[in-house]
Amino acid sequence: MSRRTASKGGRAVGSIAASSLAILVAPLAAAQTPAAAAAPPPPPLAETAPAPAVLAPPAAPYDVTTGEAQGRAQAQPRKYGVMLDLGVPDGVIASFVYRPIKMARVHAGLGYNGISPGLRLGAAFLPFGWGPSLDLTYGHYFEGDANGLVGMIAGANQEDSALLSSVGYDYVNLRAGMELGGDRFTFFFRGGISWVHTTLHNIDDLLEPEAGATNGNIKIEIPQDPTLNAFAPTLQLGFIVQL
Repeated sequence: MSRRTASKGGRAVGSIAASSLAILVAPLAAAQTPAAAAAPPPPPLAETAPAPAVLAPPAAPYDVTTGEAQGRAQAQPRKYGVMLDLGVPDGVIASFVYRPIKMARVHAGLGYNGISPGLRLGAAFLPFGWGPSLDLTYGHYFEGDANGLVGMIAGANQEDSALLSSVGYDYVNLRAGMELGGDRFTFFFRGGISWVHTTLHNIDDLLEPEAGATNGNIKIEIPQDPTLNAFAPTLQLGFIVQL
């Protein structure tokens, strides 16, 4: 009786041990199966999408003349314009202006001095591109009758003079001054020295004595008209409109 009981107890303990071992071995065997080994790894929990590329504008060159980051084309001054000025001995001049670089300007125009029409060519130098300026010009006025202009100044009783019947001159001006304004409109004033060259016509008529002044007949002839060269102060003021 006791042997049977002991035998049954041994069998029960063996069955329990075998069952426990099977439970422990089953997961290990499943982990080593080919299907489990070939399965891909699980995806990550979250992946941030790459930010879209943003096209940035190209960097503009740095212009040292303006102190601002901008293109060369924007830094260049307006090249063309018109100028109107009043001066002595220039008269009133309307000119076409061309500015190839910021520090220089050239101009050519037509004028009137109250006697006759004329023309003028010139160039201006601006060391800073604005402000102080140095201007050199050459002008020519064609010969005309100045008696009308002198009569307006001296009065209606002024008699016509043969010396003033044909007046014309060439001149060269060297002037310094200031320019004020912006890119569209510029006002300027200058002063300096002017060289004037003219030819005196009919001067022999002035040297003849009046009728009845002497008993004899005196006739003075000058074979060649004399020329006159003179230096005089000059002033100028005007404005420029850039197109």
